[in-house]
Amino acid sequence: MYFEKLSIYCNHYASLIPMSFVLGFYVTLIVNRWWSQYTSIPLPDSIMCVLSGGLQGGDERGRLLRRTLMRYASLASLLILRSVSTAVFKRFPTMDHVVEAGDCGKNVLMKIEINPWSMYLTRK
Repeated sequence: MYFEKLSIYCNHYASLIPMSFVLGFYVTLIVNRWWSQYTSIPLPDSIMCVLSGGLQGGDERGRLLRRTLMRYASLASLLILRSVSTAVFKRFPTMDHVVEAGDCGKNVLMKIEINPWSMYLTRK
């Protein structure tokens, strides 16, 4: 009896707010959340433009510094995408696979494993 009264009450006020209006707000909320997550992932292209503009010099030292920093930025992007994308995680299930692909050296891998934050890089 209480349920019937509640359903009649809800049915009476349901016609005041159209369902398409409510769904529009919901879809907007979901798309905004997705877009904010997408834009928060740093892209190596923008980092590369900043590095090439900020680290000037045509000598060998400047070139090696830019290349090393871009290698680290690329590795950071790979680690970020590995933690959020199942396709990337299937391609690189362990850090040894990242080393085998040539994206990371053994010395860099040892530095990552020593870091206390490295436990957040692996997914269980």
